[in-house]
Amino acid sequence: RWTRLLWHFTRVLFAVVRDVVSGHITLHAMGLVYTTLLSIVPFLALSFSVLKGFDVHDQLEPILLSAMEPIGDQRHEIVGKLIGFVDNMKVGVLGSVGLGLLIYTVISLVQKVERSFNEIWQVTNVRSLGQRFSNYLSVIMTGPLLVFAALGATATVVGSDVAKQLFTVEPFGWMFAVLSKMMPYFVIIGLFTFLYTFVPNTKVKLKYAFFGGIVAGIIWQTTGFAFTRFVAGSTQYAAIYSGFAVGIILLIWIYLAWLILLIGASFSFYAQH
Repeated sequence: RWTRLLWHFTRVLFAVVRDVVSGHITLHAMGLVYTTLLSIVPFLALSFSVLKGFDVHDQLEPILLSAMEPIGDQRHEIVGKLIGFVDNMKVGVLGSVGLGLLIYTVISLVQKVERSFNEIWQVTNVRSLGQRFSNYLSVIMTGPLLVFAALGATATVVGSDVAKQLFTVEPFGWMFAVLSKMMPYFVIIGLFTFLYTFVPNTKVKLKYAFFGGIVAGIIWQTTGFAFTRFVAGSTQYAAIYSGFAVGIILLIWIYLAWLILLIGASFSFYAQH
């Protein structure tokens, strides 16, 4: 059994590397970088308006800082400007046309991701316009709320007196320390697994989506560590690009992030087929 699994993984790895080298996955990643730059502020503004209704919008900045951690200390400047753009964008005064364009810009980002996933999964049938609006908006509206609800529930449980007393007893204290260090892996693997299951317009088995999520999550954390050490911490970009160095580093990280996401989707596809 272990020999068959190893042989199967080797074949999947070869197929993914072949697709990356051929340029199909990298081309989609480049296109998603352009779409991200156009859609990031409207996407955050829409999520910010929903979170503001539940008075949890102040927690958006720490999540952005955590997502851009591989960029290093420069992430504070980037996140600060993004939050400033979002604050200046008043959703309530945009009007019906402005709000419609805002929603369309956000949906176009998710639609671009779906097209990339469908090509990886070799799916020719796309979702109808009504399905796109209903599915995409439901995820965009409820996704941030569910994330903050899960984070709040976890913080409440961990901060309770019963949990604090339990963590003082071994091996529960050691297990909590290990889980705390592994939590970033669990979060990113869970997010990738959800995307690989939901976004492609085809039936994706959960175990194969989870397999792609594990591979992409490990690559994400490893790449983030290497990016911080060798790219974001390098002084060569500042010497070459001067004031544009922060923007160049951000573009590189966005490209790597989409590339890792698509590589994980490719792993899921070849593992299932």
